[in-house]
Amino acid sequence: MMKHLLRMSVVVALILSIASCSGSGAGTSVATISPGPASDNAEQTITRLEHDWVTAIVNKDTVTLDRLIADDFSGTTNDQIYSKGDAIEDVKTGTHESLDLDNIRVRLFGDTAVVTMGQTEKSRHGDSDFSGHYLFTDVWAKRNGQWIAVASHGSRVR
Repeated sequence: MMKHLLRMSVVVALILSIASCSGSGAGTSVATISPGPASDNAEQTITRLEHDWVTAIVNKDTVTLDRLIADDFSGTTNDQIYSKGDAIEDVKTGTHESLDLDNIRVRLFGDTAVVTMGQTEKSRHGDSDFSGHYLFTDVWAKRNGQWIAVASHGSRVR
């Protein structure tokens, strides 16, 4: 369960380019907190990054994950804390057939963004099936002009 949630957090928090999970699909929405082109652009960028993240997980694209996730990243599940390295290793060993995001909401606080969303997935890790619906909260920080995922929490909806 932890490995699945770990994988999901890595999927959700930073690793995203609209390949198998299109960002303009039904059910995807972005809430605008600060009106204007600058915030719209940041919200659109972060939404795209979230989709890039899940696409990278499905494709086992660890190069993209490494780019999207901060070295000091911290992820949590209902029972574990994990690092960027743990998240990437989990992607290497798991099987993610599909990861679909819904109800994406981006809230901006200067150079920090908090994203909440749902994720429906079909996945396995070893003999365990982790398919189901999850809720995520991801935190992104703008560092050196680029948005990068610094934290994520994922919980399975039962």
